[in-house]
Amino acid sequence: MRTRTTRAVTAVAAAALAGTAWTVYGGFRDGVGSVAAGESATAYDPGDPRQVAGSADDVFHAEVLRHTGRRVIAEIPSDVYEVRVLHAFKGGLRGTVTITEDVGHGPLTPGAAYVLATASWAGEASGMHALLEHDTPATPDLSAPASPPAGPAARVGATVGEYWEWAVAHQVDVTPDS
Repeated sequence: MRTRTTRAVTAVAAAALAGTAWTVYGGFRDGVGSVAAGESATAYDPGDPRQVAGSADDVFHAEVLRHTGRRVIAEIPSDVYEVRVLHAFKGGLRGTVTITEDVGHGPLTPGAAYVLATASWAGEASGMHALLEHDTPATPDLSAPASPPAGPAARVGATVGEYWEWAVAHQVDVTPDS
């Protein structure tokens, strides 16, 4: 009796394992859950500035000086820009900074100002800052009324500057195991 029960349990476990493996294989084969070229996969919600701020090394208001070209960094085709930091909300960036943006997510307009959230590159692109995916409308004036998205980060009536100060002060770290 015990041998028959052991065999039955083993058969059920093997069937469950095989079914799980087949499901996972099918997802990879069919591209379910995959990220296509030109798309970003983020651990944060790009529409929630608190999560954007929590995922960024730096959040700042900057004027785009010029597009300096394209470069492949860590197998990611990127547009490269020089920007002048006008106001830092998070981090210590000052002066002229080189940022990168995934090709297809812009372009940023030379002469326009934006609130940018970036992460520092290491290795071959050390000294550059990768633009994190988030809503980046041109923002020439931090005292202009903000147009926050609906949801938990909404700050109705705030200026652009107040909105981002609030987002940084209430940032949400979405890093796994944080």
